[in-house]
Amino acid sequence: MAILPSWLVGFGGSINAGGPSSLFWGWVTVVPFVFCVSLCMSEIISAYPVAGGVYSWSYLLSSKEWGPFMSWINGYSYLIGLIAVDITLAWTSAQFIFYMANIMNINQIEQQGAYVGLYIGIIILGSLYTTLGVKFSAYLNKFMVVWAAIGTIIVVCVCPAMAPTHPTAKWVFTEFKNNTGYDNNGLVFLLGLLQAGWAMIGYECGAQIVEGTKRADVTAPRGIVICVLSAIFQGFILIISVLFSIQDVQELLESSMPVATYFVRATNTPIAVFFLVILLVTSLGSLCNSLLASAQILWAMARDGCVPFSKHLYKLSDKNRIPYNALFWQAIICIIIILPSLGSTVYWSAIMSVAVAAVNVSYGIPFLCRLIWSRHTMKKGPFDLGRLSIPLNIISVCWVTFFGIILCFPSVNPVAPNTMNWASAMIGGVMGFSILFWFLVGRKRYTGPIHTAE
Repeated sequence: MAILPSWLVGFGGSINAGGPSSLFWGWVTVVPFVFCVSLCMSEIISAYPVAGGVYSWSYLLSSKEWGPFMSWINGYSYLIGLIAVDITLAWTSAQFIFYMANIMNINQIEQQGAYVGLYIGIIILGSLYTTLGVKFSAYLNKFMVVWAAIGTIIVVCVCPAMAPTHPTAKWVFTEFKNNTGYDNNGLVFLLGLLQAGWAMIGYECGAQIVEGTKRADVTAPRGIVICVLSAIFQGFILIISVLFSIQDVQELLESSMPVATYFVRATNTPIAVFFLVILLVTSLGSLCNSLLASAQILWAMARDGCVPFSKHLYKLSDKNRIPYNALFWQAIICIIIILPSLGSTVYWSAIMSVAVAAVNVSYGIPFLCRLIWSRHTMKKGPFDLGRLSIPLNIISVCWVTFFGIILCFPSVNPVAPNTMNWASAMIGGVMGFSILFWFLVGRKRYTGPIHTAE
């Protein structure tokens, strides 16, 4: 979980939807629920340390009759969520590059076509790196841990140290800005939660390879809890540093590149460029990992016959056993989905909403299955929540449901076709297709995740 670039991705949107106080109190609001979800997930992975994560757990925690359908639905929710994560990471990487170009040059690059072109190049390069295999992914992960840690320390220390002025604590914790057009400030605050929600996903990815881990029933839940607690701590440090280094919030509200503007005003142009390089490298590393994770779930669903053209997508390369076909078509899908952004500058934020909503829903489905079918029959692992298990599962299901609805609201009012939040249409379209494909094919052939069923 790369908190540094992830939290700053939604910086501009949250400034508009609540201002400085929303950035801090939004984090305070989201993290207890995320921690609750992580505890429930840790309990399940401790009991069922199997590959496939949420996709497999939905099958294992359901009845024999409903298991295949629940894992089928959750597989599609998780897949569309991960692909939306890929798109968001590639798009923000392109933004960081253009931010650097724009703050170093008088002539500004603002054409949407240029963003889309660079985005496509980044998707292709990220996919090519992923074809190198798990070995190179491991090298990248080791580098990213050091890079992100050092980068975060540099940013949180240098910005407040170099900032010409510092706002008061009262301003940081109480200043509320509403540039959304909505009259209801409560709704505006909820819209600003997208930033915190985006930064706090991804802690389940280790479940994809959990079966290859020694004492996975102990190390996997421990890893999830440590990952989330570390992210929460990093987030608080970063938020405090950023808020006390803001120079002119109105300038940030009006800026087309608020992150770059913030860095320039808090420090200077050369250092701002250096900070953007830190964000860019971290974002690109996260993209490569995300592309691998989404390709793995696409390959697993193809193995189980969940997606069209399964035999084609399931093929592995003879040399290093890489799902080239899944990676190729995943890249094509990422490119096609971004094309409507040529007609809307806020379209990509809907993709970001899809990522957070769909991934959180995929987290919640196993908890729902547990509450309905395995409330008293789920086996216990070393990580056991005891009497708190059922209440925490109920809270987690309520949270992901509520948050998913909020993320589908338009970010501005009044709503026009080019400012509409199309997240609900995207998620509804994919899930509608998955249900149709289930009735046409799945209910006759699909019996559950193959590895799990065996």
